[in-house]
Amino acid sequence: MRNLLVFTFLLLISICSSAQNLLVSSGTTFEISANETFHINGLTMVPSSSFDLDGLSISKNTTLTFPATSGATSISRSYLFSANSQSYNGTIQINYLDVELNGLTESTLETNNYNGSIWMQASSATNDVTNNFVLTNAISNTILREITLASSSSPLPVEWLDFIATKQQLDVLLQWSTAQEINTLDFIVQHSIDGSIFTDITTQAAAGNSNTVRGYSFVHTSPVLGYNYYRILQRDFDGKSSYSEIRKIEFTSELAEYTLQVLGNPIQTDKLYLSTSINQDISLYSATGYFYWKKILGAGSHNIDVSFLPKGTYFLKTKTGNYKLVKL
Repeated sequence: MRNLLVFTFLLLISICSSAQNLLVSSGTTFEISANETFHINGLTMVPSSSFDLDGLSISKNTTLTFPATSGATSISRSYLFSANSQSYNGTIQINYLDVELNGLTESTLETNNYNGSIWMQASSATNDVTNNFVLTNAISNTILREITLASSSSPLPVEWLDFIATKQQLDVLLQWSTAQEINTLDFIVQHSIDGSIFTDITTQAAAGNSNTVRGYSFVHTSPVLGYNYYRILQRDFDGKSSYSEIRKIEFTSELAEYTLQVLGNPIQTDKLYLSTSINQDISLYSATGYFYWKKILGAGSHNIDVSFLPKGTYFLKTKTGNYKLVKL
């Protein structure tokens, strides 16, 4: 019995002296009871309902593990959970040092939490610039993965909620959504045939500011035979930007009969990009039937100067069909 007491005492000394990380072995119950205070190295949690840390570790970091995508800044202190926690309800307090502020104004600091997919901000209940801590009681049904402090005027940006590309017969349906938008200007949908060089195919206005899930979609009607790569460039009013992940769709035999492919329609530059699998004659007409030119194109890729064309709708005509163009 005496040996057991000594061992326990030494273990407690070891934990208190390091005071850096907490590791709960899998299968070990480590539960913070409702309204009990849990504190580790500047992080204080008081759950309003029991909170189980079974199998998790919490470590203090000087840089974000899940960094912001548009350059927003946090203090140089975060608390990382080794995996997504169970749902948390209660208060969170973060203490900090002046040297960790990274130029941020103390009075604007608010708790930011990464929940495994997006960064979310919670308004502070107490912002004590004398004793250097921020307390929030606005945490409700929230998954915890990484916690830090950032400015209320420049919260950590939302990660892309999702971006999906779906083949629909000869078209590609692109769908994306955001969980929250702050100062967003627009979304530029981009297409590539090699996954490296992308061209803009459309631009959609963004919500600007939103705290709810917003969905967007676009149908690309001119995919090419082979691989088609898609990504979305999101731009803010302040000039910051971020990219979505790249999605890939392949067209094989279903496009074989469509020997002419129009790349980048609608046209947003002074170049018309075409790809043809056979040698063929191609003519360009206005929507009213005015004839502009006829060209003999060999098999392969081509870029044709259309700087002389005013904005409007046009048609390319071949022996096998008509192709509608729009110049913006």
